[in-house]
Amino acid sequence: MTLYVSDLDGTLLSDFGKLKPRTADMLNSFIEGGTLFSYCTARGLATAGEIMSGVKLNTPVVLMNGVYIYDPVTGEYPFRVSFGEEQCRLLKEVIVENGETPMIYAFIDGRERMSFVKDAKNLKSHLSRRKGDSRRRPVNSAVELFEGEIFYAAFIDPVNITALERVFTHENGFMTASYIDTYPPHQRWFEVFPASAGKAGSIAKLKELTGADEVVCFGDNANDMPMFKAADRCYAVGNAIPELKAAADGVIGTNECYGVTEFMQSEIFPVFAYEPPYAGEPDAERFRLSVEKALERERTTIGTLNEKAIHNALKCYYCDENDHEAKIGDFYADGAGENGIFEIQSGNFGYLAKKLSKMLQMSHVTVVYPYGKKTHNFSINEKTGEVMSVTSRTENSYSKLFLELYRIKAFLTNPNLTVRIAFLEIDKKTYYKDERRIRRKGMKKEKYPTALLREIRLERPSDYRVFLPEGLPETFTRAELEKLCRPTDASLMLSVLEFVGVVTRCGKRENSILYQLRIMN
Repeated sequence: MTLYVSDLDGTLLSDFGKLKPRTADMLNSFIEGGTLFSYCTARGLATAGEIMSGVKLNTPVVLMNGVYIYDPVTGEYPFRVSFGEEQCRLLKEVIVENGETPMIYAFIDGRERMSFVKDAKNLKSHLSRRKGDSRRRPVNSAVELFEGEIFYAAFIDPVNITALERVFTHENGFMTASYIDTYPPHQRWFEVFPASAGKAGSIAKLKELTGADEVVCFGDNANDMPMFKAADRCYAVGNAIPELKAAADGVIGTNECYGVTEFMQSEIFPVFAYEPPYAGEPDAERFRLSVEKALERERTTIGTLNEKAIHNALKCYYCDENDHEAKIGDFYADGAGENGIFEIQSGNFGYLAKKLSKMLQMSHVTVVYPYGKKTHNFSINEKTGEVMSVTSRTENSYSKLFLELYRIKAFLTNPNLTVRIAFLEIDKKTYYKDERRIRRKGMKKEKYPTALLREIRLERPSDYRVFLPEGLPETFTRAELEKLCRPTDASLMLSVLEFVGVVTRCGKRENSILYQLRIMN
């Protein structure tokens, strides 16, 4: 079995150091399906645990660049190292002699703490982003930094990097990492940890703990190089430094464009052979026959129809040659045949999530969504059969559609999923007792499709561009999109388009988030 291990900052996380919802949803779907996933980061448990809280991890994780391994399932530390007396003496000596103000990490009274000198200018920017960090332990002077079981030191923009490199050698019992930080203001970091630690050794330990056959790693910066050397396969994200790309087995998408999760998805899910049935223009005659067959099945003894008429008409049209109500594992599908599994779903896509997590591992799945484009409402006198009035309505909003897509967002980029949106013309008949049109309990109603006007197929992220309005500027805000796509809810649309990777955030304009179209391959 393969264990996938990702660095966090600049690799799995966004440019803002956040875990995107789509990334969390995709990881959870992989883990639920049995995939082994972990992360290896320079962060400690407090910040990494908070950021990754939305992922239901099933394996231990590597923290502080390999200083310790933490198991989120048991709450235990299967592996942990710290500095010895001699290393602590050298660390204190070089800090005091050179006037350095690093952050010193240690276990104090069983708690992980981060000690730092108050008002240290070089730490101001970093600490401003960690105001809620429960590990913070401000002190008045450098000599107060050395308390507890010390296991890690981080120098930001060090005063004398030459002295650090001279003292913190492998021969003296140290491992170091020097690199430019991923986030503004892009400061120089010099990290020091025990020689017995490091990402390389922790990756080997993680492989042993999980019983994996191979380890596949992802990274972006120089401190990921040891991890790459220890991995069976290694991949640099598109935004990685050139040196890491050169050392990698391949380069995948960027952190902002879901490079890690999209790569994992391509490996985890086999792509099943699939030829979309009836992929051309709608066949009017075949649809008419499908509606007749559905009406015959669903007509009750008193001559009324229920909502199943639309469902069954689409079932007859799209999968009449397949086995209807086919049992697939623990679930039933509307149809199954040579071109995979078919589900006709008019709403509540949330109910599909469990089905999709299983079915997509066994076959191509097509979800058909009936979209009532034109609805003709007939008011009929029940006694005489007279049509008292006819009103028609055209639906121009995609809000309901995007709400349903949002409910299965984690599956939308799966190559084995197709969503077919069937644009229907519908007759809706309401039977009243007399011309006064008084509504009463049990009044007869009929609703059935009369024509399949067109359809949209969503099989890859680029297909979602069909929903974007004309005249959209190169960069735009939600409000600007709202004006162009009314009456569709632009917030829902952006949520889905960002999940599938069609649009990406590119900054802010005053208080509004800016979006831009992602260049698709």
